[in-house]
Amino acid sequence: MALGQQAIAWQVILGKTARLCALVLAFVSLAGAASAQQMAALTPDLLSNYVATQTATRLQQDITFKPEHWLEPQAPTVNPEMLSAYAATTFVPTAKRVADAHQERLCLAQAIYHEARGEPEKGQWAVANVVLNRVVSKRYPSSICGVVFQNAGGAKFRCQFSFACDGRSDMGGKGNRIVRESWVRANVIALAAYKRFQAGQRPDTLPANVLFYHTTNVSPHWAQSFRIVSQIGSHIFYSPT
Repeated sequence: MALGQQAIAWQVILGKTARLCALVLAFVSLAGAASAQQMAALTPDLLSNYVATQTATRLQQDITFKPEHWLEPQAPTVNPEMLSAYAATTFVPTAKRVADAHQERLCLAQAIYHEARGEPEKGQWAVANVVLNRVVSKRYPSSICGVVFQNAGGAKFRCQFSFACDGRSDMGGKGNRIVRESWVRANVIALAAYKRFQAGQRPDTLPANVLFYHTTNVSPHWAQSFRIVSQIGSHIFYSPT
């Protein structure tokens, strides 16, 4: 093909391409105008219908969403029989809890006072430590008063703590100033130790396995069966070997 003919052919092709581009642009403009008219014609009713249609479609597709089941009667998780059983075996009225806590602190104070009122403060904490260790141990009662007054109803001087069955009053603080101050101090230590015990802790004066002690002026036969852990003041403390 001659050079002149090639030039003419290219002019024809370019002309057709330009017209095609013009047609495409015109179509896009018309489509945009139509969309704008449609958007302008969108009413609240159309929107509401659209939302309702879409929601219904999604509910049909989501088989796990069944709000009608919320209205079905369900068996109660707690019935009167369960409440009665709980009240009989577990529930303790607040007034009784307060009274029990007061009695537990008093029993601990009595043990500290009668067993170690002449000892340094560390020695009094050590006695409280042993009492609380026994409460946790399976060898002894599970309450402070139960531990302190174990065997108190039996023969004289057969108690775990001699003051509990010596025939005299277990209350303290009656006497001279030193006696009264000793009773107050025993109660203060008992209160602090009991609060710590309620929080799941024990005094750290002695290890948790220390369950026995005696004064240095006696030599009980049982002492040979246990391991000496510490001596504080005039008391020697033992743990099972």
